[in-house]
This record gives sequence, structure tokens and C-alpha cells, in this order.
Amino acid sequence: MTRETSSLRGSLAAAGRRLTRERDLLLEIIAKHPHSDAAQIYSLARSKSPRIGLATVYRTLRMLEELNVVESRHLGEGHSHYEMRGRDHLHVICSRCGALADVPLPIDIHKIARGTGFSIAQARLELVGLCPACAARDPD
Repeated sequence: MTRETSSLRGSLAAAGRRLTRERDLLLEIIAKHPHSDAAQIYSLARSKSPRIGLATVYRTLRMLEELNVVESRHLGEGHSHYEMRGRDHLHVICSRCGALADVPLPIDIHKIARGTGFSIAQARLELVGLCPACAARDPD
């Protein structure tokens, strides 16, 4: 059992819900393919479980988000992308092709929390610019 699955089982049990095969599959996909959107997750799920429905994917994504197991991000494309919660990082996003990279936070948010007295639940920061390939095509 992975940490993600263990966390999900605990969250589902606390919410009075069970870990179904479909939920377990979707969690595995999100963990292995961060930043996937619902259509990509559905496609990957259908390749392993052809009977899974799109409505099941959307309901499960909404439930996992409500249980704080996954989070959705709008990465400039007009729809959500999903990733596991828990690891604070920032995103570097290409404004032209949509390429995305995760980067560790350059600051210690826990030190900031101690210094300010805030209880910080999560850090979000997105940097938008051009990836190396796009920048090479347009040097200006």
C-alpha cells in the first residue's frame, strides 16, 4: 500500500466512504500522472478498466478534492488539472506550449509560519514564461 492509498483509505473511512476499485485506480493514476486533466485521467482509467464511466471519474475527482487528498489547479487552459496533495512546490508554466515543471519551494514555509504565527496549510506559486524550446524559437 502506497502512502497515497493509505492516506485515501484513512480519509475515506473518516468520511464514512469506502475505497472501491475505481477510486483506487483513479488515485493510482493521479499519483503517477500529476497535472493530468479529467479527460486524460478518464482515458488512462479506461485503458485499465474499460467499463469505468466519465461520470464516475468526475464524481471521484470531486470527492477526492473535498477530502483534501487531491487538489485541482487551473494552469491557464480553462479546465482543472489534478495532483496529489501534500508536497509544497511551485509550478513553472510555459505560456506558449503549456509545458509544466514542478520546482521545490526556495523558502521554508514552516519557518515563515513560526515567524508570523500563521498556520500555513499550503503554499501556491506559479511562474509563467517560456520554456527553453519556445524561448529558442522566439528569442525576443
